[in-house]
Amino acid sequence: MSAATEIITEQSQPRAISLRWIISAREDLIWFIGSVAASYALLILYSAGILPLIPMVAGWAILIDAPHVFGTFSRTYFDASEWKTRKRLMLGSLLFFVVGPTMVLLGAGFTFFFLAALWAYYHLVKQHYGFMVLYKKKNNDLAPVDNALDRWLLMFAFNYPFVAFIASDPNAMARVPAVLRGGVNAVAMILLIGTIVLGIGWLIRQLQRAISREPLNVPKYLLLAAAIPMHWIALMTPMPAKPIALVAILTVYHNLQYHRLVWFHNQKYKERGHPGRNEGEARTKFGPAALISRRLLFYIAFGIIFGIIYQGPRQYLGYLNLHTGDSPAALSTPIQLGVAFLWGYAFIHYYLDSKIWRVRRDPAVGKALQMS
Repeated sequence: MSAATEIITEQSQPRAISLRWIISAREDLIWFIGSVAASYALLILYSAGILPLIPMVAGWAILIDAPHVFGTFSRTYFDASEWKTRKRLMLGSLLFFVVGPTMVLLGAGFTFFFLAALWAYYHLVKQHYGFMVLYKKKNNDLAPVDNALDRWLLMFAFNYPFVAFIASDPNAMARVPAVLRGGVNAVAMILLIGTIVLGIGWLIRQLQRAISREPLNVPKYLLLAAAIPMHWIALMTPMPAKPIALVAILTVYHNLQYHRLVWFHNQKYKERGHPGRNEGEARTKFGPAALISRRLLFYIAFGIIFGIIYQGPRQYLGYLNLHTGDSPAALSTPIQLGVAFLWGYAFIHYYLDSKIWRVRRDPAVGKALQMS
């Protein structure tokens, strides 16, 4: 790992700027911050009518999104060492395949797809929060007041444009249960006010830090400056079939961030950097994970194969039949059951992700990410 720290003041003075990266300045700026350009590229190409909806969504889902789900599986289900410590968690997570079909059979398919969409967006927000926390830890930016302001600003600033989009887009509102529709505008207003108040408080705190010569966490600032405006711009830009198009536009940034983090983490499976460990020992200890992460080409190939298996049928059953923007609940019951079952892969990814990246609780993760 390469970590750069720029010290503007004399060594006897407090640091004015903190520049410690997760991997390195170059890698972080390209993958964790600069990859937001992929979302802007899809937004521009689609809004301009250059990139059609179905090729954009299907290509993204099979070649980028599903492989990022596989990235989670590569360091859980395919890791023999994880089965020794997380067996109950991983087996229990398989029950997510049952949740959707059960709700569809009980006549609650509409509610299921609404909740699934909410969890998907929340997962995006939580990943941005997770990267922010990594930068906070790397740069010792852990004062309670900053932790609170960072957390609440991020939650409000990401959720306001999402709720405002739902309130203003008829297709999106049609996917909301009728009992909740009357309160969407009120929730949007509360989130907007909260974002403004928190934003002002956050800026005042950064000014206070600068005046008092407390280190300014520049990587954190760059991450927030990349992620928050992109969500606002994408969610407020008019476009056809917006509820479906936004899935690819918003998520591709998240995917690329995640792929790079997983690949960085998965270097622990390789014999390189461990002189006493040969390839056979790595496979004995880690199982298939060692093979998957032996070469970047292997990781990509396995991810695309998984994408064809998982997202190929999902695209056919779901999005390719929903280019009008209708809720999946408008489909026939057999197709709803298929789509709901396939949501299980995403749910497992969301759930496991919330458990396996806890640096403070899992020293092995901190070691793999070289957080110390």
